[in-house]
Amino acid sequence: MASALAYRRQSARRALRKRRSNVDAVITTQTTTSADMIAGWAPPNVIHQMAPVDGPKAVEAFLEHWQPDAAVFAEGEIWPNMLVALKQHKVPAALVNARMTEKTLRSWNSRPAASREVFASFGFIGAADQQTADGLGSAIGRRIETVGNLKTATAVEGPPAEKVEAFRVASNARPIVLAASTHPGEDEFALDAFTEVRVRNPGALLILVPRHPDRGDAIVAMTRERGLTTQQWSKEKAAPSADIDVLVADTIGELLFWYAVSDAVYLGGATSEGIGGHNPVEPAQLGKRVFTGPHGFNFRETFEEMQATGALVIGNSYQELAEYWLAALDTAQPAPTLGAFFTASRAPFETTLDAISAMLPVAANA
Repeated sequence: MASALAYRRQSARRALRKRRSNVDAVITTQTTTSADMIAGWAPPNVIHQMAPVDGPKAVEAFLEHWQPDAAVFAEGEIWPNMLVALKQHKVPAALVNARMTEKTLRSWNSRPAASREVFASFGFIGAADQQTADGLGSAIGRRIETVGNLKTATAVEGPPAEKVEAFRVASNARPIVLAASTHPGEDEFALDAFTEVRVRNPGALLILVPRHPDRGDAIVAMTRERGLTTQQWSKEKAAPSADIDVLVADTIGELLFWYAVSDAVYLGGATSEGIGGHNPVEPAQLGKRVFTGPHGFNFRETFEEMQATGALVIGNSYQELAEYWLAALDTAQPAPTLGAFFTASRAPFETTLDAISAMLPVAANA
C-alpha cells in the first residue's frame, strides 16, 4: 500500500483512487486558505500537512515520518532540497501540469548545471504548454513532453442543481452578473460596468467575489460609498432581497456555486497587469460565458483556445464588460459548446495518471 502520495489536485486524487483503491495521500500546501479548502472535501484516506520549510533538516524529518512511495509536484512548485532528498531516499517523483512563466524559464536557463541537478529527480515531467516544454527542456538538456493542461482536462463538479435553483428562486429570479476572483482595481472596473448595466437593466444583481476574501470589508465600504445597497456574504448567508444591488461573496471554497447561479461571468486577474489571469475553464464547463482582460499571460494558450471557440471574450474597458453583460442577459443563450475542446483535452489527464500509477510499487497497483 502506498503510504503517502504528495499531490495537490482533488480531481486527480479521486481518479487515481479509482484506479488504485489502496493509495493514500498526503497533500501539502503553504497557506491556511488552501488547508481550509482541503478540509472541506478530504476523505479519510487524505491527510493535509503544511509543506515543510525547504531546508535539509525539515525535509529529512518530513520524509522520515511519512516515508512516501511516490511524490508528485504540480505546475511550478520546485523545492530543490526536497527533490534532492527524494532522490537520496530513492522515492520516484513527477512534475505534472508543469507551467512556468517566461521569467521563471529564463531563470532556470541562466543556471543550467543547477537546473539539471534539480530536475534530474523527476522521472516524469509533463508540460502544460509548449512554452514550458521548450524552455525547461533547453534548461535541463532533456526532451519534455507537452502533455497539455490538466485544468482543461479535469471535469468540474458543479453544486447540486436544487441548491442553485433554491438560491435563484429566493433571489426573485433576478438577472445575475458575476465578478469573480477580482484584485484591487478590478473591483472598481466591475462596479463601473455594473453601473452601466443598471441603466438598462435596473433589476440586475452583481455578485462580487474577491480573490482574497480578507478584502471583503473594504469592498463593502467601497460599494456603499457608491450608493449601492450591499450585502456581505460572510456576515449574512442568505439569498439577497430585492433591494440588494451587490452581494460581496467574501468566503472560501464557494466559487463554483457563484459560477452556477450567475448568468454571465467576468473573471479577474487579467485586467490588472502583473497577475497573469485565472483559470477560465471552470465557469465555461458550467456553461457560462466568460469575459476577462488582456493580461492573462499565465493562461495564454487556454485563453487563445477558448477565445477561438467563442467561449471567452477579452476586453480592456468597463464599457466592453457592460455591453458583454447586457448582451448575455438579453439573449439568455447558453455559452458556446466546448464539448470538442474538453473531449480532446481529456488525454493529458489520462497520460498523467498513467505516469503516476507507474511510479507506485506493485503492491499499490494491486
